[in-house]
Amino acid sequence: MPLLLRGWLLILPGLLLGASGFAAGSHLEDWRSTESVQGLYEIDQAARAFVAAENARSNSNWTVAEPNLKTLVARCSVPLDARWGEIHLFAPDGRELTRKVVEVFCAKPVSGKSWMVPLRVLSAS
Repeated sequence: MPLLLRGWLLILPGLLLGASGFAAGSHLEDWRSTESVQGLYEIDQAARAFVAAENARSNSNWTVAEPNLKTLVARCSVPLDARWGEIHLFAPDGRELTRKVVEVFCAKPVSGKSWMVPLRVLSAS
């Protein structure tokens, strides 16, 4: 067996094992709230609860994406709330595109101003 092929056979199990972490998706449960920072897990759960209630109410089939892992906001001193919102994007040719999002927001953070985190939604219909 050529040396190069043997080398690949030796590292292949490690590559497969390492890549399995990417297939599992992000681990939002590790991103819980602290004394000063609102956890991405709680933001995600608020968005999912809102979308589930909206799907049941309007017999739709929306799914919500996870929050951006770079999001950092102050911890909320009241329960998180969610609502429908829109973001405006611009195509290279200058056309304005509008996308529906779920906005998870906090009216009373422990410090600073109120905040809102938009999460993308997709309709499976």
